[in-house]
Amino acid sequence: MRRKLKVLFINTNCSLNKGSAAQVISTSQALKKLIHNSNSTLISYCPELDSKECTRYGIRVVGYPPRTQHRTSYFLYRLLISVLRCLLWRMMKASNVNMLNERYLMEYRRADIVIDLSGDSFSDSKGGISMLNAIGMMIAILLKKPLVLYSQSIGPFRYLTMPVAKFCLNRADLIIVRETLTEHYLKSIGVNKKVPIHVAADCAFLLEPTSWERLHEIMAIEGIHKEEENLLVGLSVSELEKKISKNNNKYIRLMAQLIDYLVLEMNAKVIFVPHVMFPPKWGDDDDRAVAREIVQVAKTRRKSFLIEHQYTPNELKRIIGQCDLFIGSRMHANIAALSMHVPTIAISWSHKYYGIMQRLGLEEYVCDLSTITFEELRVKVNKIWSKRNEIQKQLIFKIMQEEKSALYGIKLVRNLIKSTYAPE
Repeated sequence: MRRKLKVLFINTNCSLNKGSAAQVISTSQALKKLIHNSNSTLISYCPELDSKECTRYGIRVVGYPPRTQHRTSYFLYRLLISVLRCLLWRMMKASNVNMLNERYLMEYRRADIVIDLSGDSFSDSKGGISMLNAIGMMIAILLKKPLVLYSQSIGPFRYLTMPVAKFCLNRADLIIVRETLTEHYLKSIGVNKKVPIHVAADCAFLLEPTSWERLHEIMAIEGIHKEEENLLVGLSVSELEKKISKNNNKYIRLMAQLIDYLVLEMNAKVIFVPHVMFPPKWGDDDDRAVAREIVQVAKTRRKSFLIEHQYTPNELKRIIGQCDLFIGSRMHANIAALSMHVPTIAISWSHKYYGIMQRLGLEEYVCDLSTITFEELRVKVNKIWSKRNEIQKQLIFKIMQEEKSALYGIKLVRNLIKSTYAPE
């Protein structure tokens, strides 16, 4: 009997960040459609959280060494020891000596292909964790596993981390980036020309929204009612953008001003759609917390609704699809809106925002977090709303192209698997 192909996802999660979860789910499901005998496993930093989410999608979860009480130094030490064990195992020419007896290392060894889904975190920019991600890739490289960097916005890297980053990039079997800015960056830093680099739409464009029945249940739970006389404007705010803005209070005040303008001048209801939700033991990067701060500052807080409960990326996509306009600080919340043909303004701290919006012909609706003013945001809101019908028609066509492009990226992975997979 032919054994199932083992796909291993690394450097991502399926619970804390709904954008990362959207990538994991959409990639796993798309691969299963193309390769019926495939099994997906996620190596997780938070297995107790990811297991709950992954079970419903048929994805196994195996944990890295425990990361208790934020002891990051000890966690990194454990991972570096794992890399040394893999190196020793390779130097001994794949010895049968039991050096790889930790469960997550065994998953690497059993995998037929390793897919890195770092998103935008293989970087030294704000929110990037390049060295941590590189360790995950090094294990795959040392164990001689086919490695794909998939659906990513990569870099920039600092001088000290550049050699490690290039070591990993130059040993990848396939790199698929989601915008041309990353492609140009990789070429500019001298990534080996023998490494195939392709541009394809973010895999989350393939994510299916949940059913209409489930949407009605959620709207009732959250107490959200869409009314014809009011616009429904979706807002994705980010604790990360609050932290990296030059003045934390500036971001809060800006978003509060925006809400007041939407309510008073456009007769809107505002719905906050959180895309990152951290339990206290895992950190303070929770979009609901910054949303509450904004609502407290806004004068029109009674016209704002905050989604409080945890939902799947599929459910959030359907909720976002009910909006007449979306303004997002989280890129995958924006992708969900764009996928549902909702006119969208992106508030950017990274090149990924501009690159992805540029693919859809909407780059003029990107606001740079470092320079953004309320007046700029107000002008863009008015302009996109005046052109909403034209933009919706544009998105219907463009999203079909993006879905084909995302599927092209999946097919590239499938082709690599076919060329390397040796069924027993």
